[in-house]
Amino acid sequence: MLINELLSLSPYPSLRPGQLKIAKIVYESMAYGRYAALEAPCGLGKTLASLLGALLSLSKGIIKKVIWLTRTINESDKVIEEARKLKIEDASLKGLSIRGRASSCLYLQGADEDLMHIACRALRSEASCPYLNQENIDSCIEYLDQNFNLLTSLEILEECKRQKACPLAVMKRLTRKSQIIALTYPYIFNRAIRKAYLRILIPRDGSVAAIVDEAHNLLDSVVEYNSRTLRFSTLYDSIDELYLRDEVKLAKLLEDVTFTLEDLMTKSASTYGIEIPRNVVERIVINYYENIFEYLNKMREVVLSIVTLRALKGFTIRCHTYSVYCFLKQFLEAPSDYVAWLYQDTEKNVLRLEMKPLIYDISDTVRLFHGMVFMSGTLSPIRKYIALLNLSHHAEIRIMKYVKPKYGHAFLVIDTSLSTTLKERSTSLYKKITYKLKALREHIKGGLGVFVSSYSILQGLKGVGLKDLMTGLTIIDDHAKPLYSMESLSFFKEYVKKGFNATLISVMGGRLSEGIDIPSSIMPIAIIVGMPIPEPNPYSLKKVKKLREQGLKNPYGTVFIEPAMRKVAQTIGRLIRSPHDKATIILMDKRYRKDIIMKYMPKWLEFDLCMTDNPLCCLHDVLSPS
Repeated sequence: MLINELLSLSPYPSLRPGQLKIAKIVYESMAYGRYAALEAPCGLGKTLASLLGALLSLSKGIIKKVIWLTRTINESDKVIEEARKLKIEDASLKGLSIRGRASSCLYLQGADEDLMHIACRALRSEASCPYLNQENIDSCIEYLDQNFNLLTSLEILEECKRQKACPLAVMKRLTRKSQIIALTYPYIFNRAIRKAYLRILIPRDGSVAAIVDEAHNLLDSVVEYNSRTLRFSTLYDSIDELYLRDEVKLAKLLEDVTFTLEDLMTKSASTYGIEIPRNVVERIVINYYENIFEYLNKMREVVLSIVTLRALKGFTIRCHTYSVYCFLKQFLEAPSDYVAWLYQDTEKNVLRLEMKPLIYDISDTVRLFHGMVFMSGTLSPIRKYIALLNLSHHAEIRIMKYVKPKYGHAFLVIDTSLSTTLKERSTSLYKKITYKLKALREHIKGGLGVFVSSYSILQGLKGVGLKDLMTGLTIIDDHAKPLYSMESLSFFKEYVKKGFNATLISVMGGRLSEGIDIPSSIMPIAIIVGMPIPEPNPYSLKKVKKLREQGLKNPYGTVFIEPAMRKVAQTIGRLIRSPHDKATIILMDKRYRKDIIMKYMPKWLEFDLCMTDNPLCCLHDVLSPS
């Protein structure tokens, strides 16, 4: 009965192996208020299968809303595009993807979400925003509501431009009527943003379920959303900003903080930075203000004044003091399980402060939902993943690992001739890697991908002439803007399709790491340079200690090895998009041992393994004409 109900919603006469099982697990999780963790191949169709289970739950009235969480806006839009394929007989079913102010505001540009919120509030209070016209907003909502059931955030944005209506106001109103809502992680896992949207997204009647897509990102993302980073150049800019506004007391306090931190860094011999105790800054604050709260309130007043003035005058929304305020507020008020440290950013050649929580418990967030599904192509080891999210105490967690039939084939070649550990990085190492890449490029026809484990290694390779030595078209995607990355990928694909040799070089975990299809027909061979292990900075070392105190086995592997291997597995998964795809991946670092590969490669992937100091020897069959 259940199988027939699910199949009746599918746009296809049959489903791939594993899709029906995913649909059933999603439906049962939502029907019975359970939790599930699913690992299945990239390209299998997890999104479509999960939508079948979610839609059946909605159509039966078991739940009222499904919140679909993704890492990026593009992925959220794709969920709605997939939902359009389903056989939806109920015309009243509504869905949309939404985006925040920073990527949707038609009036203010170039600021982060929090600054935009302050500026928007100032404009609203003075009725100064041309897009906050209620008639235009109502007209836009009426048009979209009457003509579309499923809308992407990009489509909403385009219509808002046409009707000169505020996209955020339109999306909020449409969200109230929608049953499927696709959005990015911060709406739920960033406490401040969740608080602003909670009433709209999650009613208190327990009628909302959630799906976390690309869930391997969640561990790092929830930490990132509750972290802060501050460059010293921003501190200097804030000091200038405060002096210009005649806030001499605040400026002098920041000067003292800056000098003190620089002195600590000068006296330290650490390569990876030094931990900054809270009392170092507290003592300076108390020299100027009666207590911490008085100081932070004064900083906040100044920030509001600066941002409000710039917004009302139509200037670009920026405020260096706001960045300093946010960092110091979190630093001075954070609980004891946060770590702040100071280090030299070698890539930017600047001093940088960073602050992160050692652990983050999402169990309070999970309780908001009547059923929650975490899915990805690379969750292994799943039980460790569940433990790190602090969900082990939930008895009703269902685990699904797609095992067979095997999905695609990867030929893994480990280059044992070098290592990219921090102590071994040098000009001679970068030259060795570059000439290996050059030799491989000369023997490989068509598309070649080179994924580098860190920006510092990429800069080292560029410094010894990587681009000049590679034959054919070479695209180095080290730009910060996502649009540039997508254009690079598109150009690479078109060039290869025309029969030319092309090399795409990118950093693992960068803009080209999520929701991107690079089929093996376009990129049959990829090279992963180095192992993306986090640096042993004060934060990482303290996290190992914290996890050990909590009784977690092998905390070193949890902090250093597991995140690295998830990135590797995800990169490999991007090349395997169908059951028949074949890809060759060269792992250029001797730290890729056989036992590590066997432990962390997803169980759905069939692969062979070769270890050599000369990868070309193992590639004879691959490179020979068939």
